[in-house]
Amino acid sequence: MTVLTDGPPDRLPHGPHRLTREEVENSQYQRLCAAALEAVGELGYAPTTVTEIVGRARVARRTFYALFGGKEECFAAAYDSAVADCLRLLTETITLSADTPFAERVHTSFRVFLEILAARPAATRALYIEILAAGPALVEHRARVHRLFAEHIVAVGRIGVQRGEVPVDPDPALIDMLLGGINERIVAYLYERGAEHLPELAPLFTRTALILCGAQQPGAGSVESEQG
Repeated sequence: MTVLTDGPPDRLPHGPHRLTREEVENSQYQRLCAAALEAVGELGYAPTTVTEIVGRARVARRTFYALFGGKEECFAAAYDSAVADCLRLLTETITLSADTPFAERVHTSFRVFLEILAARPAATRALYIEILAAGPALVEHRARVHRLFAEHIVAVGRIGVQRGEVPVDPDPALIDMLLGGINERIVAYLYERGAEHLPELAPLFTRTALILCGAQQPGAGSVESEQG
């Protein structure tokens, strides 16, 4: 089960079961994280209460406080878990077939990422919009996540260098600017068009990344044709 890609799991069955205590606690933890993302995305950070979160997760209030110190800590954990889910799936794009062209590898990374966000609109709104209302404690979380995504892009860029499709390793300053632009564009799309349209941004993000990396541009084929 993953917080961002699957949503809240089903409640554990009543009565005797064969799950270990660790498995039970992990299920409760994941359900609370998923419920926090959904509640914050739908209601907003300020209106969301612990009562709302435990109700959605179908977990006892005392269990919540055994795992988290409060709403802020739960939302921070949910944010981190969602990001970990995304990075795990994105890492799989690095292990694509060795003969996969660099431009296609970059496009796949963006497509996978945006499809994940589109599939969970409430969670995506929580991650990109409501996080700004969650206070200074979450600022460092956002900065750390920014660095993790930058590391992923650099790793993909190095594959391009090894294949001779990118002249040098990506400039970290340019990657930082790219990520800032991606973040702003996603937020704008959430307000203007809705999460379901986010995958439309994959070709734009791909072209921008290829230009900033100095990579060979694909022909009038695969990547650009998706805009039509």
